[in-house]
Amino acid sequence: MSVVRPEFGPTLPELLGPRIRALPRPARLALAAVAALVVLAILYALFKPEGATQRKNAVIVRTPIAFNFVYRQPFAKEQPQQGELARVGSKAQAFSVRALNLPPYKGDAAGFLPLYAAQQQAQMAKDLPGFVWRADGRANINKQQGFEIVFQFRRSDGTLTYGRRIFLLPDVTARQGADIWATAPRSPSIVRADDVGHNGGLKTALRSFRFGTERP
Repeated sequence: MSVVRPEFGPTLPELLGPRIRALPRPARLALAAVAALVVLAILYALFKPEGATQRKNAVIVRTPIAFNFVYRQPFAKEQPQQGELARVGSKAQAFSVRALNLPPYKGDAAGFLPLYAAQQQAQMAKDLPGFVWRADGRANINKQQGFEIVFQFRRSDGTLTYGRRIFLLPDVTARQGADIWATAPRSPSIVRADDVGHNGGLKTALRSFRFGTERP
């Protein structure tokens, strides 16, 4: 007896049942196997372990400043450019780390880093074509304090590119730390400068950054 009201007609099983039963036994077994595989594929897609299809790879640097982070596809390890200690990226995006060596200062780094960042911003305006400052302020990555500059510029081919540069220290009185650059061209997922580092491969690398060589 069907649970579907008569005016709605026969159900799909009622329509297909006679046809399936009319198939030869090998065909019915093959059809059942295909159905089982489809169900398993759906269950795997719903409950697969995090990272099962996107394995994370670690980058560990020991000198002159020890730090580590992880990255995942489509990012890959790349040859560091001049002054860089580590670099990963994709065809369009890049995440790189340089050593940060601050001059002597007194007190908390929170008071000195804005002044240092202003000096670096002036140099960036000379080095990067079409440089435009978009924002700056304190940064915090895994409870590590720093200061960031959010900006945009034009690559050599004219592509509008957004960036985030972070001066990060292992503690509030340190003079040696990390100078982190994250850049990405404007795209449907990066529609403004502040989006850099908030999604995709850049998010993975940036949010996993830690001083030292030990992963949590």
